Amino acid sequence: MAQIVKRKNENGSTSYLFRVSTGYDRNGKQVTTSRTFTPPPTLTGRKLEKEVRRRADEFEREVHNGLALDADMKLDDLIDRWFSEYIDKKCKPKTGVEYRYLRPRISAALGHMRASQIRPSHLMAFYSSLEEAGARRDSVYLATPALLKELPRGKRQETAKAAGVGGRTMTCVCNGTPVSRASAKKVARAAGVIFSKAFTEQTKEGGKLNGNTVQHYHRMLSSVFTKAVQWGIVEDNPVKRAEPPKGEAVEVSYLEEADAARLLAALHDVPPQYSAMVQLGLFTGMRRGEICGLRLSDIDFNASTISVNRTVEYIPHEGLIFTAPKTKASNRTFKVGANCMDMLREYQLYQKAERLRVGSMWARTVQVENGKTVQNDLLFTSWDGTPFDLERLTTWFPHFLRAHDLPAVHFHSLRHTYASLMIAAHVPITTVSGRLGHAQTSTTTDIYAGFIRTADAAASDAMEIVFDNIREKSRA
Repeated sequence: MAQIVKRKNENGSTSYLFRVSTGYDRNGKQVTTSRTFTPPPTLTGRKLEKEVRRRADEFEREVHNGLALDADMKLDDLIDRWFSEYIDKKCKPKTGVEYRYLRPRISAALGHMRASQIRPSHLMAFYSSLEEAGARRDSVYLATPALLKELPRGKRQETAKAAGVGGRTMTCVCNGTPVSRASAKKVARAAGVIFSKAFTEQTKEGGKLNGNTVQHYHRMLSSVFTKAVQWGIVEDNPVKRAEPPKGEAVEVSYLEEADAARLLAALHDVPPQYSAMVQLGLFTGMRRGEICGLRLSDIDFNASTISVNRTVEYIPHEGLIFTAPKTKASNRTFKVGANCMDMLREYQLYQKAERLRVGSMWARTVQVENGKTVQNDLLFTSWDGTPFDLERLTTWFPHFLRAHDLPAVHFHSLRHTYASLMIAAHVPITTVSGRLGHAQTSTTTDIYAGFIRTADAAASDAMEIVFDNIREKSRA
């Protein structure tokens, strides 16, 4: 039973100290935890006595259930524990990088509050503040020719690693896409160029985060509090009762069939390695990291199948690493056509010739997923057989499109093009989803809803023609 100690405060008010035993330490000394309750002055007599006893019993139950031990934990401390005990142990490294990017705003707005005191209203106010003008207070920065001169293609990965920025950030720098001040300063420092000469500042108009970005904060907080409930730190997840931010429709860029044909024709005069990767993106819909993570042992030339068993990611301060595919469904095997297999056979001969040319400098082994070291049979590599830097592909692709007067799309657009062609051919959506490696069919229908509607309308028109012919025959 909780011990209750009545106290008189200096201001004349009365408070009650509740003390509950939590066991004994290694020296046999009793360990206790306590809480103070100060009743309102209007509470007196029998009602006061009952309320004090109720609060004491409630505190004792919390202690025995493990809740009171972490009752004073601030959200910042909870997030620290969430990273160390869940994200860093259970999730992919890239997930941790992305969530750590979101943390500063959460810490600034809510980090000082006790986790047990955060209510849905606090979360809604936080979401609203992110969607207000001025939420993005920082300007953006564009790389100057002076900086780009110091970042030739062979040096970019090394500079990104030294700067502690992601491969995507380095690609933005080199492609003339704006980056944050923090990232710009890191890159300038790593490249050895004075910041004022490395970047030009541009003030961002509007300065608010879009709904999709705010949803990322919502999902992170939901995960944090889900774990807090599981660990017994809080009794309820307030994020579940907060209205999630509204997302914005994301435009899916893809190539029309005629442009896809022009792209294939333009590949005849590009390096074989890039040609093979682009064709794989178009013929299979594989993600960029999945393509760069392929090994020859993943290809069955007899059965005409490709297996996706890993992906390549760039992690700041670590470099390129191999990890498991994005989801369980992404670990998949699918059949490909004769054109794709012929291309891979031809590319395999090219790679063998390159390996013989490099000789003893070729990396004989490679460390793949889970730190396993295997004989190097990577399909796509750097000149010396080391893993291929996927950002090289991302950087090269826009230049290739511009040089051949093709629509300005991303490499990931090849995946969307593949999906659109399957849907237009009336391939069942479950099959489309499986070949793309989506965890749920709903993901496919959400992303490609526009394509599905177009294909459905085309099917309706085709059936109308069929029934018109049937009617004509019935009248004959």
